[in-house]
Amino acid sequence: MRRFILFIMLITPIALMAQRGEVILKGEVGTISAPAKAWLSCLTESVSFSESVSIQNGQFEFRKIIDAPVKASLSIGPKGYPNIKSKCLYVYLEPGKTITVVGNPDSISNAKIVGSKINTDYQKLQIALKSSNQKNEALKAEYKKLSVEKQNEAAVQADFDKRDEAISKEQKAIFVNFIKTNPDSFISLEEALKGYGGVMPKYSDVAPLFRTLSKNVKNTKEGKEYAALLERVNAIAVGKMAPDFTQPDVDGNPVKLSDFRGKYVLVDFWASWCGPCRKENVNVVKAYSIYHPKGLEIIGVSLDANITKSSWIEAIKQDKLSWKQVSDLKLQNEAAAIYAVHAIPQNVLIDPNGKIIGKNLRSQDLENKLAELLK
Repeated sequence: MRRFILFIMLITPIALMAQRGEVILKGEVGTISAPAKAWLSCLTESVSFSESVSIQNGQFEFRKIIDAPVKASLSIGPKGYPNIKSKCLYVYLEPGKTITVVGNPDSISNAKIVGSKINTDYQKLQIALKSSNQKNEALKAEYKKLSVEKQNEAAVQADFDKRDEAISKEQKAIFVNFIKTNPDSFISLEEALKGYGGVMPKYSDVAPLFRTLSKNVKNTKEGKEYAALLERVNAIAVGKMAPDFTQPDVDGNPVKLSDFRGKYVLVDFWASWCGPCRKENVNVVKAYSIYHPKGLEIIGVSLDANITKSSWIEAIKQDKLSWKQVSDLKLQNEAAAIYAVHAIPQNVLIDPNGKIIGKNLRSQDLENKLAELLK
């Protein structure tokens, strides 16, 4: 199916104009008692924890000191450990708030959250998305039931892509409506706008929606960070000059993007540990074999870190990637940061003058574009 991008970033913390304080999360989940436990987990760039408390007569309570609202997951373990077969409940923890979760221990994901406007708005959006989310899950389940051979059939892929795109279009309409009717809600930014734009937002689509948000939302730390992201995205939009960068190849020799000026260049962001990237490498190898003799160059930028350098080099050999490969082997690849890469695989196609003429072209789309340019 079309959506096989691998996310490489952590859940971003929400940073509202809130003071550091204690959040109390209470639970009312039936009548279960020990050894039953409630598990609360949060993983962000600034906050990371996973802890549990015992449940007595269906009651539990967490107390945490936090600097700003963060999104956490809550799960119930009737036998003392998290039930991996049961869906968790996502809840926003806010400093100075007492938040109550009321629900069934066997289906905590459907629990009601009381005591927080952010959570009220979040659940309102989830209700609006429920139908399309169910369609999406059903489509994924149907796809997984197919044999690998069937999944790889062009007609089958085209059919699933078409249905997947229809669901995506439906969800985007819901996001847009939520943003327009709730401009002063932080959920409009954190869930709706980011859900609409995805990890590869298109400036011309997302920026107008961002501008409709209230000053209160845009002036939050998260709002300012997203505005900065949009500016970076705009700087690498199709039609703009490609920012230059220099990174070492597998032998440590510096490679500069601008050294390839005069040719069509595909900058391909990937990593050895990225399954979807390794799968897409097959298509890139095919495109390179056809169009390299006609003037195409490729620079593979790996998001591997120093700890996975040997895996990176081995992946180059296994996947038969014969073009130039570079990486600074840092946890945050500098070239990826310049090109606002938050998920892989991604690529950027650059013309002989150094102008960006295509982005995120994969499989047949990549071949079609190259055929158009390099007849």
